[in-house]
Amino acid sequence: MVILKGCDILATNPIRYLRNSESEVWRECRLKWYLSYFLGFTSDSTNANFWLGTFVHYCLSEWYLGHVSNPAHLFWMISEQWLVERQALIVTIGGEDLDFDDLTQIKSYATLGIEMLEDYVMWAAENDDFDVIDSELAYYVPLTDNRGREFTFVCRLDLLSENSEGIRIRDFKTAKDLRDAVAVHTYTQFRRYAWAVATAHPEWSDEVAGSAWVALRKMNPVTNPRSKGPYYDTELIDLSPAEIEQTGIELIAEATSILDVEEQLTNDRRDPRLVIYPNPRFECTWKCDFYRNGMCVAWRSGLDVTEAGNLHGTWGNDPYEEYKTDDEVSVLTIGRREGGS
Repeated sequence: MVILKGCDILATNPIRYLRNSESEVWRECRLKWYLSYFLGFTSDSTNANFWLGTFVHYCLSEWYLGHVSNPAHLFWMISEQWLVERQALIVTIGGEDLDFDDLTQIKSYATLGIEMLEDYVMWAAENDDFDVIDSELAYYVPLTDNRGREFTFVCRLDLLSENSEGIRIRDFKTAKDLRDAVAVHTYTQFRRYAWAVATAHPEWSDEVAGSAWVALRKMNPVTNPRSKGPYYDTELIDLSPAEIEQTGIELIAEATSILDVEEQLTNDRRDPRLVIYPNPRFECTWKCDFYRNGMCVAWRSGLDVTEAGNLHGTWGNDPYEEYKTDDEVSVLTIGRREGGS
């Protein structure tokens, strides 16, 4: 018997938010969705890849908005402060949260991030052919699923740009290699972000050209002399108005299936084992924290998965905390920045 403690953390929000990353987890593995979103599990482990990407995103946003002249220097200041905080944490709790091997990796990534941004500025000077409308935008798009249940699609855009081709959403990715350039055409993120902009701004609907995958390779000739370029790339995902419209329809269809299961778990008090199941694959061995820390094994063995989780993180965390505002949630509207075409 699987004993599950906790409640639907998503139900604590007055508005049911849905973002693309939740949809991706839902498609990848229902058990992962259940633990991450329904029960709100957050791991205590430090993910160097995650903070590298987060800091790079922030520094590029500040640079494109003209708030800083050198994104690499900003990255250095942020990473130095973060390292000080992590080292203090080690002293405080005796190293249980972050060991010295992790700190070594973080320092290595800090050096990599600085080099990536320094070279990106030179690359962008030769390749950027657009005006910046705005950066780090949060969009809230109220919707109704096929059963009349209300939810709000939320997303945060890295960069909204404009050139002679039209308006395009640009998303920065710190990638291990650049072979994903073809695969990005299958990612729902790029379609849904373009759909959100077209929906939020009907007056722009005919101007939204699609999205752009902007990759910063996590490899650099300074940190790895054996590496070979290219280290940066842009892949355009062109979308027609019909494709953008279809994206919205598919989003509602998927949201309906997610809310159906959530309703069974919450209102019908259905045994989670009847609607939640893992999707074991080879990638789980290196990609999934739940597999590596034993929580997936505990579930499949009929054990208390929350007890296993207590050793590695905390429950009841709201995955949409960053999207909560004091104001009534509505579609965000922005104006084009002066100088746009």
